[in-house]
Amino acid sequence: MNVAICGCGWLGLPLAKALYKEGHNVYGTKRNVREANALNACGILGVPMQLPLTEDEQLSPLAAMLSSDVMVINIAAGRNSIDKEQHYQNVLSLSNAAYQSGCQRIIFISTTSVYDGRKGRVTEDDDVMPLTDSALTHVKIENSLRAQWGDQLTIVRLSGLIGEDRHPVKFLAGRNDLKGGCHPVNLIHLEDCVAAIVRLIGFKVSMSVLHLASDFHPTRREYYTQMAKQLSLPLPEFLPDDESSTAKVIDAAKTLMNLGYELKHRDLMLSK
Repeated sequence: MNVAICGCGWLGLPLAKALYKEGHNVYGTKRNVREANALNACGILGVPMQLPLTEDEQLSPLAAMLSSDVMVINIAAGRNSIDKEQHYQNVLSLSNAAYQSGCQRIIFISTTSVYDGRKGRVTEDDDVMPLTDSALTHVKIENSLRAQWGDQLTIVRLSGLIGEDRHPVKFLAGRNDLKGGCHPVNLIHLEDCVAAIVRLIGFKVSMSVLHLASDFHPTRREYYTQMAKQLSLPLPEFLPDDESSTAKVIDAAKTLMNLGYELKHRDLMLSK
């Protein structure tokens, strides 16, 4: 199967490598020629790509990648509100080019932050309730892709990604003004995320929206304090909570059951 991974970063690159090991013909995009060429050493067909795709001359070198059997859109957004609209236009231009080129299926990597306004347990069947510009942009992209691709689209909403060399506690260590200490964490290990998406690409599930999240939900205070101790980092300090938590808890049970996948990293208190 020909699979295109659009965005070979911290998630996209190990995903592309895993798909190559499974025997797929894998295209991977990077923003410049040097980084794209470096993918070839991993068995991945590196493709330099700058978004948005607006000119015919841009599309010609991308023809084989754009006509892949499956395209995974894993493009990171910018950090400010101006970038959010540009991010939407970038993804839409890629989707349009893939649609016109005969791509058969799209997997869009989204985020569980689209539920930030919801409280309690959240399943794949619940309506979104975005609160931030980033979450609003993701919902806007999801809706546009859904209108274009119909049942050829699968949306995968990820909780916070962690892995051996990436952990959010490193950004919280030593801070003394943190809010939401009683809120549950919603996280997923990179290894489980990659394995679940590889499984998804191998066969099409009936679900149009999937969640990738661990069923491990201690409070932010408990989790990040323990992780700071494990990693020998300054302890984060949370402000006193006024009430018990009613924040969201992402439930991925239906996704994991449909994929027939069992999480390898259930206890995320472990640093690896």
